[in-house]
Amino acid sequence: MAKSDFDSESGRTRRVSDLERRIAESRHLRSLVRDPDLVAVRMETSRRRTVAGLWVFLATGLVFTTTGVHDFLAGNRAIGDPMWWAAWTVEPMFAGLLIVLLNFEATILAHGIAPEAAWWSRIKHVLLGSTLFMNVVPQLAPLLGAGSVNLGSLAVHAIIPVIVYGLAEVIPIIQARSRAVILASYETADQHTPTETTPAEPPPKPPEPEPSAPAPIEAEPMLAPPAPTESETEPVQSAASSLDSGADTREHTDPSEVSGEPEPAAGDSAVLGRVRPSSMRLPEHVVDKLSEAREHAYRTEGRSLTAADVQDIVRLPDTLATTLVAELAVPDTNGHPVS
Repeated sequence: MAKSDFDSESGRTRRVSDLERRIAESRHLRSLVRDPDLVAVRMETSRRRTVAGLWVFLATGLVFTTTGVHDFLAGNRAIGDPMWWAAWTVEPMFAGLLIVLLNFEATILAHGIAPEAAWWSRIKHVLLGSTLFMNVVPQLAPLLGAGSVNLGSLAVHAIIPVIVYGLAEVIPIIQARSRAVILASYETADQHTPTETTPAEPPPKPPEPEPSAPAPIEAEPMLAPPAPTESETEPVQSAASSLDSGADTREHTDPSEVSGEPEPAAGDSAVLGRVRPSSMRLPEHVVDKLSEAREHAYRTEGRSLTAADVQDIVRLPDTLATTLVAELAVPDTNGHPVS
């Protein structure tokens, strides 16, 4: 044994590997041998081979019995006599009738039905008896004269017709039993075949992309602010005019009107209140982003939101963005609401 064929640590040799391979092959064969479809295929193959071989020997036996029947019927007739030629057709006719009947019997037996009729058996017995009689009687003819009987020839002429009759009986039985096995295998296969296919598993979800910088949120068309009335536009117009003139907006803008809470001073560490614009209706997540941006601008740079800051969060026209900036302005941010 070569050194490479032996593993000192695991004890694996080439023989162990071969045995493991054979065991694995045997496991696969065990499941296949029990498969109903494979049983049906093998049964059909075996039936064809068996029946083909029996037909060969049946045909050989019919040749012998046909000559015996011909000797009995033709006798001393000359070859030119029509009866001499007709005698050759008697035994094939008897054998053909027997085979046709037995084939039909095999078909109904495969479905569990037996031909329960008296004449069914009588016809088969008559056919066998006729063949046997016509083969045996010529061999017993010497007893009527001075000749002697050949016992070997008598035995052969008596046994071969019985064998032919037995083969004609056995072939349909083999076909019937084979069909029964095949039908039983198909029934077993149908019982183990699922009627409904299991749903296919959903494909795996693709990995979610890494979150990138939030894009500006476009305002929903249905959330567009209604047209302000004359009384509602006065505070906005006054705030806008104050911005143009450079006046302090603390006299016109009350922080409690924006967030509902008093705004802390610039040096106060408290967080600014959540904004709630009254000039337009915005989604909650947009309001949250505006609140965070307002807090960040105020705490880091001491200023209010600009129109550019607002448009980075929600896409609005310049007029509406300016109006929203004026509404969200924080007092005391370097002397003016926006930078």
